Order: sequence, then structure tokens, then C-alpha cells
Amino acid sequence: MEVQQRNSTKIYALSNGPSLPEWMSSRSKRNLSKRDDNIRRRIELLQDFSMPSSSSKLIQSPDGRYIFASGTYSPRIRCYDLDQLGMKFERYVDAEVVDMTLLSEDYGKIAMLCNDRSILFHAPYGHHHKIRIPTFGRMMAYEPTTCDLLVACTGKAGRSSLGKASGGGEVYRINLEEGRFSEPLNYSAGSSSMNRKKSGGHGDSNANAAPVVAGNCIVVSPTHALTALGGDDGIVRFWDNRLPPGSARDDLNLNPFCNLDVKSSTAGYGFYDDEQEQQQNMMAGSRHPGGVTSLAFDPSGMQIAAGTRGGNVALYDIRSSKPLHVKEHQYGMPIHTIRFHSGSGTILSGDSKLVKIWRAKPSAISSASDMDYNNNKSSSSSSLGSIVSNIEGTANISHFIVAGDERDSSGNQSGLVLCAGEQPKIQSFYCPILGSAPKWCSFLDSITEELEEKDRSTAGGGGGAVTTDLDGQTGGSIYEDYKFLTRSEIDSLGMQHLVGTPLLRGYMHGFFVDIGLYNKIRAVANPFEYEEYRKKKIREKMEEKRASRIAPKKTQKAKVNADLAGRLEGKASDRNKSGQAAKKLLEDDRFGSLFTNPDYQIDEEDINFKLRNPSGVQAAKQRIDDDMDSDQDESDKEGRIDLIESHFQKVESDGEESWGRTSDKDESLSDGGGYHASDSDEDGFRGAKIRGENYDEMMSQIKEKKKPKKKKDKKRSRKNVMYEADDYDQGGADAIQIGLGSSTGKTIKRRQKEINMTLEDRLKLQSEKLSQIGETRRSNVKGEGAVREVTYIPKDVQAKKEMELKKREQSRSYDSEKRKRRGIKELGFKTPFKNQK
Repeated sequence: MEVQQRNSTKIYALSNGPSLPEWMSSRSKRNLSKRDDNIRRRIELLQDFSMPSSSSKLIQSPDGRYIFASGTYSPRIRCYDLDQLGMKFERYVDAEVVDMTLLSEDYGKIAMLCNDRSILFHAPYGHHHKIRIPTFGRMMAYEPTTCDLLVACTGKAGRSSLGKASGGGEVYRINLEEGRFSEPLNYSAGSSSMNRKKSGGHGDSNANAAPVVAGNCIVVSPTHALTALGGDDGIVRFWDNRLPPGSARDDLNLNPFCNLDVKSSTAGYGFYDDEQEQQQNMMAGSRHPGGVTSLAFDPSGMQIAAGTRGGNVALYDIRSSKPLHVKEHQYGMPIHTIRFHSGSGTILSGDSKLVKIWRAKPSAISSASDMDYNNNKSSSSSSLGSIVSNIEGTANISHFIVAGDERDSSGNQSGLVLCAGEQPKIQSFYCPILGSAPKWCSFLDSITEELEEKDRSTAGGGGGAVTTDLDGQTGGSIYEDYKFLTRSEIDSLGMQHLVGTPLLRGYMHGFFVDIGLYNKIRAVANPFEYEEYRKKKIREKMEEKRASRIAPKKTQKAKVNADLAGRLEGKASDRNKSGQAAKKLLEDDRFGSLFTNPDYQIDEEDINFKLRNPSGVQAAKQRIDDDMDSDQDESDKEGRIDLIESHFQKVESDGEESWGRTSDKDESLSDGGGYHASDSDEDGFRGAKIRGENYDEMMSQIKEKKKPKKKKDKKRSRKNVMYEADDYDQGGADAIQIGLGSSTGKTIKRRQKEINMTLEDRLKLQSEKLSQIGETRRSNVKGEGAVREVTYIPKDVQAKKEMELKKREQSRSYDSEKRKRRGIKELGFKTPFKNQK
């Protein structure tokens, strides 16, 4: 729904949304409305309120329950039931409908004027009768006091003697009570038409012919028995329907008793000010721009408005020949419809471009902002003829009505305007300033109230249109050509000397100034404002481009209860129930203060927290222990390294070498020194038996010389460093201190015992160890700064093994004591009968 706004007046265009074709099924329309937001949000007052090609005329029944529309193509009429909000029936006709008139309170009797010189009468069951008129008709009106149907036609000289001499035209009368034609109303040509006849040359064959004046529009007063006819010559003629006409053709009762010259009153207005141009148009046979094309009486019958072909509307009091006001449409197009709206005191006049709403009488309450800034010209928006608003359609408008309901069938209290035009859809506009919505579409009031409340909330509750300066700041409200400035803005612009002059008019806490003067002073006061505005726009565009770049997501850590937030975020990724509960807790706004407000900080040292969360306390202790193991001081680490290097030698090996393999340096030393490079603990020849007693000391001295000096500034390598012990007899206590040694001297004694064993005993001991591998248990023991693996055999397994060993020895001794049975083979006999077959 689009909104048209002029000053503080809003007009809601209800039918500006997309239209759907007739051949589309209802199911396809529903599916399309689900996918397209524009179709789903459109407002459709009446179902199928449209025509295949275009619409030409709209009328509403006197009881306010039905609306009729005529259009093409093919020529047809449609009746819409306002109670059911849909089309009641559709009827096709032979020719295009020029005008329609209802002859009853409902849709039962209707007369249609067609462009083939025929008048159709329809009843509820359909077509009833058809008659033809002598000339082409342009408009119809029904006179209820005499039951006459009056038809304004294109023109034919009157049948009376006066009409034959002076020209003019006729108004056909069809008496619907008797069912026959009555004597037509006669009228003669005006003085301008007679002057045109006299100005014709001798060679003109039509110079002596009587001028024919066509009647464009005809209306009947709602309160007085007056009939008004507007002609091409710019004169409005009046007949009194109360006088009984005679049977003679020269009866004066058939002639108008009063004429109103609209052409002279509207001369000088609009786009046809040049008299020479008017004469050229008259000589060329074109219609005069001052010709009357539409008429309308007000509900009281005391005022009449006449619209001309040149786009002017003249408002008259029927007691005076001088117009009260002449309104220009400024498009130069014929006025096709005029409508008095007594509820708002306005007049609606329409041409093919727009419908203009302007005041028919001065308002009793004048706005405080409506001030006279010019001594010679009044610019009050509450004065007679001031514009209230304009309704602009999406296509050319051919006719419009103000739709009412059963309580207000005339539409004088309604704000719904329906427009027929050169497009399939019949346009509908809602103007709250005219009145409320009719009963059958009362939902429009609630929709517009919601929109206005939203506008007030966004605009800060201001009544005027909020404007924005070049620097992006919201300024004062602009009422047409004036801007409101506060005292501080006056001082910043240097306009203090204008205070008290007609250029600045005080109002409330500021002043009103002409917008043109304000723009000039502002340009002088700040000549570099455009450059600043340009730089600001460039900066905004650069920020928009920068925002479109892909940036890493920054996770904001909770300020309060960060540990709890981290645990919940870790659980939220799971799909189980606990993960869903954690996700809901993080997304719930009610618990948002738990991670932002310091008052909700959880005290994990509190005894109540420890009692209610024992597992959480144990987990926190484990994390603290891990942190203490990983975050030790550098001084302790350096002291431990020095202690290790004092009793152990660093094993230097390349990346491809494994443990137990000697490096190239050791091989070179062994070759040069005559020492064997084997370092195995299983060979049984350790120390002085092969290497010599001083072998370990010599090796340690050589490695010390070749080891580079330690630099404190150099970063320590993160690679694993391996060490080997200098001597098994020494360094036991230090090994225990660094977590690599044993707490007793049994290990040293056992090692010495194994070295002194013979090879047979050592192999036997090794085989026993291998047999016990299956029962060996392993465990990792953490020491200070190191971890070692301990292997042991449980006592129950060891006792079981000993028992089995004793049984085996006993059985072996028993078998040896028993006498062995000798077999036949042990006797050494030869195979008997070996050589026999």
C-alpha cells in the first residue's frame, strides 16, 4: 500500500499493488500469494473489482448497497454487492456505455446511454427495453418529480421558431411513466455563437446556417426542481421543472429561464489566456476552452460548480452571476467530474491526470502556521479555494465517485474515493481527511491508524514532515515553502538582524523563514558544506565496502562467570538433552545478566557452593594441579637441568638414529682410542674388563670439551633430550631427587651381582625373567619433573609360581627314582623275517 502525502495530509493508494489475470485459478492465486510478499500484502476491497481493458463510469445505488461499473472490452456492466464484497452479476451490451443512471433504490431498474444513439433499460432479470434517440447523447439525468429521463445530446437546432432562427439545441425528455417521448427542452445559441455566424465569409456554405450548441452535461438539483445544462458555448442554462410545459413548440416553459456565463468568468485562467489563440480555435471548428464539461450541485442546492474544457472550476452561488472562486487545474485538460463533499467542506474535481481536493468554504479554525508573508497575496491554507490534497492515479482517470454505505449512501461522510480509468483495475484511494471508511470496509481505519502510530514513533511525534540537512541531521519541519528555525540556528546563520522584520515571523520558540531565503543564507554562511557532505558520503561508502569483507569471527568472552559460560558453550554443541538445555540457557534473555552483571558472580570458595557441587570442586582442583605442573618457574627448571648434567651425559643423536645406536663421533673415538664402542648393558663386560677403569671419565671429559657453551638469551629447544648415567655406583641419591633413581641400594647390589655371574647363570636368569613377562604389571610413577615406568609381579602370582616350581621339582625327582621300563627296541634284536617275502 502506497502513501501519497502533501503537508500533513496522507492519501492511501489501496489498489497500486500487482493485479492477477482472470484465467488464473484460485489455487494458483493462493500459492502465488504465499511466495510473493507484494501480492500477499495488497488490499483488495472487492473481489474482481476490475475490467478486462478499461472502465468508464461508476455509480452507487441510492440505498448504498451496490456499485455499478461499466467498461470494455467487450462492452459490459458489472454490479458489486458491498455486503458480500464481490460481484453480483455481469451483463454484456452491444455498444460502449457512455452514462448510467439508476431509476430505483437498488439494482432493479437501470438506464444506460450507449454511443450508438441507444438507451437500454434493464430489470433484475436482464434486458427490458431499448430505444433510440435522434442524435448522440452525452449525459443523462433523472427528474423524480416528473419521472422524466433527460438526455443531453451533441446538438440539433431547436424546433421552435426562435431556435430555428438563432440556433441552439435540445434536451430530450423521455417520460418513463407514460413510456413515450415528451416535448424536448429548447435553448438558443449564445452571443458568442451568433458572432461566429456573422464572422463567416460569403464563400462559406454554412455561414447562413443556425449555429448548433451541444450539451455536454446535465444535472438536477437535489433540493430544488432545477435542471442545469452545460454547453459547448460556455453557458449554463436552467429550467424550472415545477412549471407544467404546454403542448405548443413555442411554449416559453420549454425554454431556460436563466443563463450563467461561465466562459466569461473563467477568461484569463488556465492555459488559454490569448484571445487570438481562442479565435483561431473557434475558426478551425474546435471546441472552446471555456465550454462547460461538468456540473454539480451541493447538497443544500445553493451552490453550483462548473468545470470547463480548459481545466478550470468555477464555484457559484446560484443567487449571483459572479463566481466565488475559480480553481485552476493547470493541466489544460477537461474537467470530467465534480463532487461536493459536505462532510469535510471540500470540492473534489478531477481531470484525466488527478483529482484535486480543495476547500469550498473558508475554515472557521485557522492554523497558527498559516501566516501572510506577502502583503499583496494571501497564502492561508484554510481560505476558500486552498488545496487540501491531490489524488494522483497510475493511469488516466475518466470518472470517480465517493463511495458510501447504507447509513451514508451519498458518501458525504466517507473518505473512500473510487476512480475509473484507462487500466483494468479500478483504482481506490482512502483519504482520512475527508472522513472515515464506509462500514463495508471499516478495517481501513485500523490499518491507517497503525501506520500513523508507526510514523509518529519514527518521527518523534512531530506533526509536520521531518527534513534532513546536508550534514545528515534532522532539522525543522517544512510547511510548503517555509522552514522553522530555532534561536540557536538563527545565531549560527548570522540572521540576528532580521529578527523583527517581515522576513522572520516569530512562532513558539523559533521563527518561520522562507525556504528560498534560508537556502541562500545557508550557502553564504557555510560555503564548504557541500565538500563536507561529499566527503561524508565517500566515507560512508568506504565503510560499507569494508563491512562487506570477510572478517574473522571474534568470540566475546563473558565478563562474569567466564568458566560457566565456557562449559555451557562446550555442551551446547552436543545434540543430547544437556546440550539443548545449555543452548536454551545461553539464548534466553532472562539469564543474560548472569554473564554481564557482577552481582551474579559465583563464589566457588563458598562452603554452600562446595557442598552442592562436589564434582565441580574436584574438577577445579584437577585443573589447578595441571596448571601448577605446567607453569613452573624457569629457575627451578634450570637447576634441575644442571643437576641432571652433573651426573648424566647427554646423548647426541641425529633425527634418523634411534636409541642404542652409536653416533659417528663415538665410532671415530673408538677407532682412534682403541676402545670398543659397544654400550650394551647385556654384554656382561662392563668397566675394567674390556674398556678399562678410566673409560667413563675420559669420555665425559671429551664430551665436556666439545659441548658448546650455554647461552642464556638463546631459546631452549622443545625437542626431547636424552641422558645416560655416568656411573651406576654413584649418583643414586641425585637420581632419586630428579625422579629417575631408586630409594634403596638393592638395585646397585643386584647389578653388581649380575656382572660377577658366569654366562650360564646369567642366561638362566634371563630365561626366568622372560617366563615371567606375562605376569608382569606396569605402572607410571610421577616424580618431581620426570616420569618413570615401574614393572612388578604381584605377590599372589609370585607365590603361585613358586608352588608350581616346587611341584615340578618333586615330580622330576620322583620320576628319576622310579625304574624305567625297557622296551623291545632297547634289546637290540634284528628285525625277524626281514628277508622273507
